[in-house]
Amino acid sequence: MALSKVVKKPPSRTAPAAGRAGRATAVLGGVRRTTSLLVLAGVVLSFNLVAGNGSAEDRPASFSEIAQTDARAAAVELAGQARRLSEEISSGRSRQALRSPGTAASASLADELNSQAEILGEQSALLTRTGSLRRGTPPSAAPVPDSSSGPGSEPAALYVQALAASARSSMDAALRADGGTARLLASTGAAQQTLALRAAQAAGLDAPTLWEPAAAAGGSNGCSDGQAGPSSPSSGAASSGAAHAGVASESNASPAAGPEDRPDAAGALQGAIDAEYGAAYAHEVAMARTSSAATRTALGETREDHLAAGARGVLLLPELCLPALTPAPAYSLPASFSDDPAGDLADLEAALPAVYADLAGLGTGSVRAWAVDRLAELSMELYLEDASVPASPGLDAEPEGLPRAAGTA
Repeated sequence: MALSKVVKKPPSRTAPAAGRAGRATAVLGGVRRTTSLLVLAGVVLSFNLVAGNGSAEDRPASFSEIAQTDARAAAVELAGQARRLSEEISSGRSRQALRSPGTAASASLADELNSQAEILGEQSALLTRTGSLRRGTPPSAAPVPDSSSGPGSEPAALYVQALAASARSSMDAALRADGGTARLLASTGAAQQTLALRAAQAAGLDAPTLWEPAAAAGGSNGCSDGQAGPSSPSSGAASSGAAHAGVASESNASPAAGPEDRPDAAGALQGAIDAEYGAAYAHEVAMARTSSAATRTALGETREDHLAAGARGVLLLPELCLPALTPAPAYSLPASFSDDPAGDLADLEAALPAVYADLAGLGTGSVRAWAVDRLAELSMELYLEDASVPASPGLDAEPEGLPRAAGTA
């Protein structure tokens, strides 16, 4: 019987063609993905970006960014110092924080420092600069006497010196920063100067040196011959513009820009002048309605302060190509003034910091320097003896109670 032979064919070389094609496609896809990732990495590196934070390591920080991040670093550090010192005084571990230690005085200082820690903490949040990874460096405090028994070696004195140094640094930087940053630094710096005075007073220490603006650089104000004329907006409109101006509308014009380049600054300056003379008028009316000699004297002193501030503002009008003319003494007061002069005067005074915070952001040169100086002065007058100090005087107030020039809305 013949055996049948089963012939086994050799495996076909074309049978797994589909498998080979699939493997080739997969390899090609991987190559493409790798190539795409390499191209993307090259693009990222070409822009000098750091993966994960979107920030340029080599990008030079602007002056405003440096100033704001340094101010924030100072606020964070000072808040920690105030809190630690308050806790040490409360627990009795740092009696040398006072010249003449006493239970009542020590408790008062501890409470003040604890309050200041909260205020400085608020400032650190306000001073956070979106998009910046710069940590900032607090300014160096002025040197204090090297004596184990003198007030300079006391922890409270060191804190006061550091706080005053931070205030001066912020207000100095406000003179050079862009408008929005200047407004913020002027306000927080003014608050810190007031806090330093309060801390020194509570600790029985000498008052720290107050900030003074550096002399503005000279040069042309950009006004053409005969340009200084009655080109300013009406007083009431200027007051309203100064009261409601925000960071978005602040001007970054150079000091040599003409009034057409800085219309908001001109309106804000005129508004500040109107506010000062209006406040003087309101105090004069209140003087005529009081029977107390002591009250009349106090009102008269405040009136003189407002008149002096208004006169200083008038002298700055030519900086914005406006005539140095004192406004006419005609202002309207709130309808409630007759019933409660003291309350309306308090509201008026509380509204003034907002006028100068806005002017600090809108103005430049001598105008800005005056605005920052006046904001610091008003903050001391309003909050030195008050229950507390706002973290940013003038940035959240709405000056609705300011007198208006007659005939304006």
